[in-house]
Amino acid sequence: MKLNKISTIYFSPTNTTKTIVETIANVFSSEINTYDITFDRTKKVENFKEDELLIIGMPVYGGRIPYLVQEFVKNLKANNTLCIPVVVYGNRDYEDALLELSDYLEEGGFKIVSAGAFIGEHSFGAEIAGGRPNDDDLNIAKDFALKSKQKIQNINSVNDFEKINIPGNRPYKESASATIEWEPETLDNCNDCGSCKDVCPMGIIDKGNPKLITDISKCIHCCACVKVCPQNAKVMTSEMYNKFKEFKGFLMLTCSEQKQPELFM
Repeated sequence: MKLNKISTIYFSPTNTTKTIVETIANVFSSEINTYDITFDRTKKVENFKEDELLIIGMPVYGGRIPYLVQEFVKNLKANNTLCIPVVVYGNRDYEDALLELSDYLEEGGFKIVSAGAFIGEHSFGAEIAGGRPNDDDLNIAKDFALKSKQKIQNINSVNDFEKINIPGNRPYKESASATIEWEPETLDNCNDCGSCKDVCPMGIIDKGNPKLITDISKCIHCCACVKVCPQNAKVMTSEMYNKFKEFKGFLMLTCSEQKQPELFM
């Protein structure tokens, strides 16, 4: 089967999901139509056609895809468009996220070619899966893309694809939302460089004063601002900070064994 167009969609505050999606897409073509919805979930996306391929990636938050992108994905429409859904998680567990993403896509008219769950450095710090996706992860992603490409080339019609068995539960586990209000604090060594405001997917770091969070209730705890700060002046704090440290310690213990990508063809 010949593909006439390849598109990517990803939500990637700390660039790990973006890295995986782009690595897979580049095996298919150097000409990619990209929808980066990290900062704008209102992007207009044309309906996808039968001779196209969509590679879509989402991070895993609490075993689900992020709640703020669920409606965007549900609203994608296709006419038997081939699709490769991937999720990226911080070495704990992807639980229902890959199944959820795949279900939404199939309901929108996509045909799943293959699917994968990859590992990325945890949002809460480099102590958990630090430096991932690493070279081994990227090589696995490339091999996964090659096998997916061969699978497409070896079929004559989208109707030749058999349904893939993707792990997870229905109903999905309760979605992790931003209902708990705790936010990054800016330390005194901040030099107002503004790097943090440029990476916040919610746009809640004040443009004129990056020390100020304009709406705590919208913080999704992606920690993009914490990771990008060259002064290490952003830290997670507030009355939830001690609980956060306890949870991070728990994650460091339970996620000490480095997991490997899980692929479904």
